[in-house]
Amino acid sequence: MSASTEEVRVPTLAKFATGGISGVIAQSSTHPMDVVKIRMQVSRSSLRDTILETFHASGVRGFYTGLTAAILRQLTYTTTRLGMYNTLLDVAEQQFGRLNYATMISFGMVAGVMGSFVGTPTDLVLVRMVADINLPPEKRRNYRNAISGILDIWRTEGFFRLWRGAVPTMGRAAVVNGTQLGTYTRAKMILQDTGYIQNGMLLQFVAAMISSVITCCASIPVDVAKTRIQNWRHSAKPTSVMATIVNIARTEGVMSLWRGFLPYYSRAAPNTVITMVCLDQLQRTYFKLFPVS
Repeated sequence: MSASTEEVRVPTLAKFATGGISGVIAQSSTHPMDVVKIRMQVSRSSLRDTILETFHASGVRGFYTGLTAAILRQLTYTTTRLGMYNTLLDVAEQQFGRLNYATMISFGMVAGVMGSFVGTPTDLVLVRMVADINLPPEKRRNYRNAISGILDIWRTEGFFRLWRGAVPTMGRAAVVNGTQLGTYTRAKMILQDTGYIQNGMLLQFVAAMISSVITCCASIPVDVAKTRIQNWRHSAKPTSVMATIVNIARTEGVMSLWRGFLPYYSRAAPNTVITMVCLDQLQRTYFKLFPVS
């Protein structure tokens, strides 16, 4: 994810593959906090109560609810977004040289929107699998895994319902990826330019931490609205993401838009660090294994 000549030479297919692998590794490590975040967003429970309720209901296994959907989401969403971002970044740098921060954010937003559209069906199933615990037993969907969830939605609600919440999901992805990827790339450049940190895992770690703070603060209100819309159970079409945000702020208070921030950040920070570090290291490893003269 830098402008080094080594990474520019990594083939496009390898950029997509390393992006997906990095996402899977990160998701596997941080999934419990994703579960807690989603359950807090669809309820009014505190962090402590959500953790206790999840544990009492299913034990440790409850914190890995929806893992198959989360992994499949990484193989679709993250593969696409990181592959597209790296490809756009490399092509633009080869044509125009060093890029500014606004351009990096724009590339991240484009990549995020494309990735989220591809990954929306799996994201929808993930939200529903995790949020099931908040419903009465007779109303739970009880998807066995990601594939059965996708097939059930297709059969009972229609094929296009798999993209329920696609607009807020893409909106969130634009904010998340624009800030995350753009800030990560820019932070690495600034740290290198100032001479504080040079190439290596420390540089990647610090840049990823900076990126995760900005990303979480900017994106969680959209994420809360997206989760509410995707967990909607009525046949009528739910309100738009902006209307949902306004309604939450009016009925539950403005700070409710940042409900679940601690688990959100606790998941996003290590997820960003693991994803970015793995991505850079996998791309460097690929170059060492398959050098291009």
